[in-house]
Amino acid sequence: MEVVQTILSLQREKQKLVISLLWAWWTERNKANAGERGGSVGEIVRRATVFTTEIHQLDKRGENGGSTANRNTVGGTPPPPDVLRINFDGAFQEMGKTGARGFVVRDSDGQGIVAGCGRLEAVHDALSAEGEACLMALKAAMEIGISQVIIETDSVNLVNAVQLGSFDRAPGGVIFKEIRELLELHFVPLHFIHVPRSCNRSAYDLAHSELERDPGQPVIWYDPLPVFVSTLLGRDFADPDFGE
Repeated sequence: MEVVQTILSLQREKQKLVISLLWAWWTERNKANAGERGGSVGEIVRRATVFTTEIHQLDKRGENGGSTANRNTVGGTPPPPDVLRINFDGAFQEMGKTGARGFVVRDSDGQGIVAGCGRLEAVHDALSAEGEACLMALKAAMEIGISQVIIETDSVNLVNAVQLGSFDRAPGGVIFKEIRELLELHFVPLHFIHVPRSCNRSAYDLAHSELERDPGQPVIWYDPLPVFVSTLLGRDFADPDFGE
């Protein structure tokens, strides 16, 4: 936690750069553990710099719903005791029809319990990427016996797809039906709601970080989470306006 506190004491732009560097280093560490050739120091720094720039550009193009005045009264607040909060996000690239997904699960104290991210080598559209991110989060939660949850997403369309069946005939219809099935069989969802991106930033950053990674198996972390993930979560509490 000392490292996390030190990072959170930095200026915003330096926070982004340090988090990006930790992410790039973690990616290379995983490659080395898998017996793959790792990148040079210069390559790691370049990748971290590129990712920092992309985060800044994406934040500038982000939804205007991130202001404190517009925040949902449920979204972003800690869940009741014994209830966990799931946030997830999908990233989509039209060229190539690829994407990525990321999620975080927090307890009532805001502490990270589970987090994960992974590439999507073939995905039809942005809404399908959001659905894949939701499935990844739910399946990881099921693995450790989580049942009572508040589920938050910054995609209004996904909320409608899951709750109303509005997109069952869309390309991602099978995904949305599977989400409903998992919720009915394995969870007690107190809410499945739309929140501003400001309440979903950690999942957003994890998903978009995966766009820079080489395709591979999804990564899921359990408590204790890696430093760069803990820093993303801690940042949300230390600076509610980060990235807006």
